[in-house]
Amino acid sequence: MAEPPRHQLYSEPVWKTQDPEFNSPDRKGMLLSDQIDKFCKAKLLIAENYSAARLRPAAYTLTIGDDYVDSNGRKKKLTEDRATYEMPPNSIIFVSIKEMLDLPYYIAARFNLRVDWVYKGILLGTGPQVEPGFRGFLSCPLYNLTNRSHTIGRGDEFATIDFERTTNFVDKTPGEIAPKVKSIGKLDEYEDEGRRFLLFKQGLMQPLEKYSRDFRIISSLVELSREVRNWRNIGIAIAVSFLALTLTLLGLHNNLLRETITNAKDISQLREQLTKMQQQLHDELEGPKPKMPPGEPKK
Repeated sequence: MAEPPRHQLYSEPVWKTQDPEFNSPDRKGMLLSDQIDKFCKAKLLIAENYSAARLRPAAYTLTIGDDYVDSNGRKKKLTEDRATYEMPPNSIIFVSIKEMLDLPYYIAARFNLRVDWVYKGILLGTGPQVEPGFRGFLSCPLYNLTNRSHTIGRGDEFATIDFERTTNFVDKTPGEIAPKVKSIGKLDEYEDEGRRFLLFKQGLMQPLEKYSRDFRIISSLVELSREVRNWRNIGIAIAVSFLALTLTLLGLHNNLLRETITNAKDISQLREQLTKMQQQLHDELEGPKPKMPPGEPKK
């Protein structure tokens, strides 16, 4: 499909502001592959590095770009000679996305990590939405939750992005809108027939642009791992001490029990001996009883 004409006074594609299906009753919802392909060929959605081979039924597959920040906070680039990078265990890196986005003002996007990367123990740290009108390269942190290194390769297919139409914008070309756009700080503003829209500024966002140059990444996962290890060691020491104390108390209890039983036996034996001695003493004090003659009556 041929690219739609560009307005003479404005360099953006017409579809940046004017939805080609503005009056269609079923225009809203997630874009299927045919719609994604139509916009991408018009240099929207995926404005650069688009490949129809990466289309999915209702999404597009994103790839790893050249720019990245390693786990020590150093900005680096992947090249043809050095096309891979080892992501250490329990670390965080920032990667860029090779594809440049250019979203119309009536289409939002969401991207997330591919399932096979999740199964490898990698997580994607990102917000769920890319605002309508966004233009530039996305970047995001990747978390390696495993105790093994993971190889990041230039051009690896690692995430998917889907697109969804919003409520109606305006049925006007970029050239008609441009004179009425006002800057209000980080955003632009456009009013049309009593409706007020906030627009994403169209300066091209570069890869890793939001990454602070003064910030050195220290992986929270590494710190967490160290803390867990320290607390685990403390917990083991406490458990061992408690077990030793318990065994000591049990040993003391057993010794006391044995001594109590022995003392009870000794007391029992002493009582028996005292009883016998009392009986013998009684018998000796009374002496032998006289025998009565036969036939003599008892007195």
